[in-house]
Amino acid sequence: MERPVQTSGGEISVAPLVLIDLEAEGGPPGRAYVRSYSTFALEPLRQLVENLGAALVGDPLTPLGVERKLQGMFRFLGPQGLTGIAASGIDMAVWDALARAQGLPLVELLGGARKPVPAYGSLRTMGPEGAIAEEARELAELGFDSYKIKVGGGSIEKDLEAINALRGVVGGARVAVDYNQSLSVTETLGRLRVLDEEHLWWIEEPTRADDFVGHATIAREARTPICIGENWWGPHDLQKSLEAGACDYGMPDAMKIGGVTGWLRAAALAEPAGLPLTSHVFPEVSAHLLAASPTGYRLEYLDHAGPILREPIEIEEGNALVPPGPGIGLEWDEDAVRRFLVE
Repeated sequence: MERPVQTSGGEISVAPLVLIDLEAEGGPPGRAYVRSYSTFALEPLRQLVENLGAALVGDPLTPLGVERKLQGMFRFLGPQGLTGIAASGIDMAVWDALARAQGLPLVELLGGARKPVPAYGSLRTMGPEGAIAEEARELAELGFDSYKIKVGGGSIEKDLEAINALRGVVGGARVAVDYNQSLSVTETLGRLRVLDEEHLWWIEEPTRADDFVGHATIAREARTPICIGENWWGPHDLQKSLEAGACDYGMPDAMKIGGVTGWLRAAALAEPAGLPLTSHVFPEVSAHLLAASPTGYRLEYLDHAGPILREPIEIEEGNALVPPGPGIGLEWDEDAVRRFLVE
């Protein structure tokens, strides 16, 4: 990545991706990609995708049938981690192939309409102030009215420095902060006294992602909304969050929530609860999914796959544009793929 992602847990300088091409007999291929985060997990994830794909040869191109078969294979291994990521990638590729076969954008196959999806600029930079300001100015040129910055790398004073550096560029635009699970519940409650005076858009994942009770405790005490969800492993985790009262905004990640199929189930749970849904990375497919979600709210613009795509997602006046072509709209830039390929 040209600009590394700085987090409270360290710097991420590469985006290890597994590109998936699903061959559908008698029809167009389906395409998707997933991310291993760590380079040491890239080859195991690639091999897992290939092994699962081999087990599906000859099966009907039906998302629910594919999901049932894969979940049956995972009954003893478990549906989280690399298994869940691989299954989600295959699910997205199946839906892409179906939409391409029908000549429809994915959102229309799902019953939604192609429309601009409101987005926000998600900064990769935590500091220093000059670097924050530089990236914020670049994002502001895309017309965003809302931003998010990662914090939690030190004291509350450092958090405030980052927030103020961003606001120095974006003025009165909404600002959210992401702690990437770096605090305990007790530490979070201590910082709330300061953060609640900052009138933030939301506070994201202040404590351990699977601590729904802890997040509920924080949500009860905070005047600032709490956002979690990028580490929900399937719709059941969203349901647990709703039952605990753990968040005010939900943020499914397409490759962890269960692909398109998992997202649709999550959106169905969010709708009666009135839980606004934003997205976590994967902006290409997320634009379709948010546009088809009853409580779809905001897309996170943090582009990782753009360098290997023929046409990266387009942002216009702060909105993500759903491409007009069939499927998700992923077309590999083969020259770039060859350049970045891990042999």
